[in-house]
Amino acid sequence: MELNHIPGVAVAVVEQGRIVKIAAYGTANLEWDAPVGLDTRFQLASATKMFTGMLLMRLAEQGKLGLDDPVTRWLPDAPASWSAIRVRQLADHTSGLAEQRGATRDATLESILTTTMAAPLAYVPGSEARYGFTDFTVLRVILEKAGGDSLPRLLHKQLFEPLDMRATAFANASDDGTVRIGDLLPRRAQIYGLRDDRLTTSDFFFAPQGYGAGGLYSSIEDLSKLFAGLDAGRVLKPESIRELEKAATLTNGRRAPFGLGWIARPYRGVTLAGHSGGPALADIWRIEDRKLTVIVLTNQQVLHPLIAEAIIDTLLPPLAPEPVIADDRPAIAANIRVAVTKAAAGDTGAAAAFAPTGQDAASSIVSPFARAMLRGMGPLRTVELLEVKADGERRYRLAFQYKAVVWTASAAADGRLTRFRPE
Repeated sequence: MELNHIPGVAVAVVEQGRIVKIAAYGTANLEWDAPVGLDTRFQLASATKMFTGMLLMRLAEQGKLGLDDPVTRWLPDAPASWSAIRVRQLADHTSGLAEQRGATRDATLESILTTTMAAPLAYVPGSEARYGFTDFTVLRVILEKAGGDSLPRLLHKQLFEPLDMRATAFANASDDGTVRIGDLLPRRAQIYGLRDDRLTTSDFFFAPQGYGAGGLYSSIEDLSKLFAGLDAGRVLKPESIRELEKAATLTNGRRAPFGLGWIARPYRGVTLAGHSGGPALADIWRIEDRKLTVIVLTNQQVLHPLIAEAIIDTLLPPLAPEPVIADDRPAIAANIRVAVTKAAAGDTGAAAAFAPTGQDAASSIVSPFARAMLRGMGPLRTVELLEVKADGERRYRLAFQYKAVVWTASAAADGRLTRFRPE
């Protein structure tokens, strides 16, 4: 928390239906010096999609809709091209719909749907996976038709009320450009950003028409109840949970990163399923084989979601480190060290480590998001070469104070970087 200027954090570990750890740290509101409690409401941001996915599976279990229903069953006025889109493809971001870049203040669900219908498909449904807002707006319209109520009320009836989740709700905010009006949410944490390493308030507006994709508030206590209930079979059937967590298969046979409102990704020999939001206001990851869920909530927005992984690292057996090979071009590793160290410090001199053809990579590493990731792992200690691929791309293990990660790099003849990114 000190390293990353995080005022408040709440953490839970749930395993086999039992809350193994639940704790709150720091301050929810700096201006009032209000401490974080187990009932403090944090903004979940895009982790809201996990709840939309669970609602989808609840309605599917109840026979109110089918995952493989053509979208045109629920939206008969949609263009003919939409007949190839299945409901599940909205939830796993493979629908082919063109991204409408979020909801403006004046947008409604109907206007977003109309604009989306007027646009041609961006790609053949099922051929790609593109994370975005539009899929979940259209999915919300279908869920409300199938469930017979608004999304917030469906979530309340299907999930929050049965599990006694009393601190989980939307703010129902409106913003006319001058005044923002919304519901009172007792014990709500103030969200903070960073400006020149100084904390500032940072209040992103989640428009109600986008609530299928983000904007839900919840507490660590409520989320612990949810995942304990999921373990105990009180939320979904085991086969429904597997559907949520199963990465989509694209038409070319490759696996996409998205399940049904959940992300599925490999990590240290296991599969993690869950979502981050904010990018690190909420970080929720589950290992299904162990029925193990780690939940981290924070109120600092300029973060990389690293804390949940750090906790998971303490719960998994150690992995044998990948062997190092002799480095035949040490100038590349030296430039990696310069780029990472200067970028973590906010020093624009990081660009000197990149060749003219690597300026996109140079811009990426000095972005606030990349700086947050680098700073969050502590000082860089070693840069070790693991592999040189046939195309010349090289894999390096970067060992920081708190975490070791693998990045891939390509370089010009003088060793300056042309490509550099996390593996």
